[in-house]
Amino acid sequence: MRLPRILALAAIAPLVAAACGSEPLVTAQRADRIAPGAAGPVFGSADSDVAISPTDSAPAEAGSPATEPATTGPPATNPPDTGPTESSPPETIPPETVAPVPIDPAAIDFGTDKPSRSYDEFLLATVADIEAWWTDEFPAVYGSTFQPLKGRIIAAYPGRADDIPGCGAPRTTYAEVREYAAFYCGVGDFMVYDDGDGGLLSVLAERFGAAAIAIVLAHEYGHAIQLRIDALDTGLSTITTEQQADCFAGAWSARAASGRSANIRFTDDDLRAGLISMLEVRDPVGLDQLSEGGHGSGFDRVGAFQVGFFGGAARCESLLRDPLPLSPAQFLSTDDLASGGNAPWGYGDQQLFEMLPGDLNLYWGSDLSETAGTFRPLAVVAVQSAAETECERLDPRFAHGAGLCLDDGSSDTVYINEPAAFDLYRQELFGDFSVGYLLGIAWAEAAQRMLDSARAGEARELYSDCLAGAWVQTDIASRVGDQFLLPQPRHPERGLRISPGDLDETVRTMILIGDTRADENILGTPFEKIEAFRSGLLGGISACGG
Repeated sequence: MRLPRILALAAIAPLVAAACGSEPLVTAQRADRIAPGAAGPVFGSADSDVAISPTDSAPAEAGSPATEPATTGPPATNPPDTGPTESSPPETIPPETVAPVPIDPAAIDFGTDKPSRSYDEFLLATVADIEAWWTDEFPAVYGSTFQPLKGRIIAAYPGRADDIPGCGAPRTTYAEVREYAAFYCGVGDFMVYDDGDGGLLSVLAERFGAAAIAIVLAHEYGHAIQLRIDALDTGLSTITTEQQADCFAGAWSARAASGRSANIRFTDDDLRAGLISMLEVRDPVGLDQLSEGGHGSGFDRVGAFQVGFFGGAARCESLLRDPLPLSPAQFLSTDDLASGGNAPWGYGDQQLFEMLPGDLNLYWGSDLSETAGTFRPLAVVAVQSAAETECERLDPRFAHGAGLCLDDGSSDTVYINEPAAFDLYRQELFGDFSVGYLLGIAWAEAAQRMLDSARAGEARELYSDCLAGAWVQTDIASRVGDQFLLPQPRHPERGLRISPGDLDETVRTMILIGDTRADENILGTPFEKIEAFRSGLLGGISACGG
């Protein structure tokens, strides 16, 4: 039997979260472990930008106090006609209308000799706000009173004089915490997090700001909620309980972004940092999410976080009964695994720029009866700079690797910016489907132009994201019976197949190119772009609207 061509991504996650959902210990773990009372100040993110770049993310000083009220609320869901969303985000309210939550300085056991961190007070404010939020949410969602942690939250670091309690053992060593990064223990109802230099959490804080640690703690509180509803000993797969914990973290983050917390205030940068952090703690590429300890791909984790952000804790409650679909996790052939999942760079047979344009032209030209006979195939032209193009108006995404010519009468040419595209392709955290996403957007914009779409501005951009997701949906090989995305390609002979890591690279690229601020309304924020793309991926082209 002829094997399909496979377009995959050679991305090796540096970090991964793993858990034992049916055990009292629920952890965040490194990738190499798995694969060979007074009201306090208002805290927000650092002023420095945390924009992700192809090589790294700009560092951010963690935990600095906010100097002014948030001026924008949480990002909106899709614009009109871009498809259904889980729910609308909470309406932003003036922060001065919310009463501060008292901060208990003993809520975190810092020990007697811990080196001071810039985010220590921020974490105390976070803990106070999460518990206050659950005090309100738990009765509304589960119909009973929320019981705070019986134990404390413990900071672990080298040389700590005070013992770290064990989870089913007399004590936990710092080396063990270093491997886990953070864990919740149902025996004793406490949490531990790594506060040592160079650990997962300190790296996240240094690179992305203190919001990244706050989201980790909100996730671990999700497991404490699961203990309170007797969900940790019911035989559920780890991915199911982890998905719900990610959802709860998203629901609390919406509170911090909408002004409903007087202690914690998330900015647009904090939300972007949260998305990046989810990618940092994804499962290793190729790991079956349904295996014990599986947390999901970056796309899975970001999706669960967004479901909570838009739908709230009540929406998260349903995920134990009706889990979210999962993205492809395992390589489809030994050849694909051996190549690391990357399609060869080039323009010849079964190379990157033959496979992708060919599949896109087939999808838009023949797969969709709605556009049959109206779509003109696009041509790809490789150049070294914009000066080499025969185009006066290039899509701004050309700067990142590929863009459609927007000149009237010339919108059937996509220009490949070879230096920029190759820079994405060669990096393990971006790779070939970063370029694939840019091409998918170019074809979606061309389809809108050929169909005389009346959309404009951000609404048009997010509609293209949704259409790109609908295209990718048809290139996913289904696994019937598992908790996976199930659509079958309309024409299997098209050949292109999405492999592990591809969707994570799409998310990274959307973070790279999206609007920095929610009020820019140009291309859409990463939050908005991911939601639009996800709508098309899960619901197909009909979910994008007419």
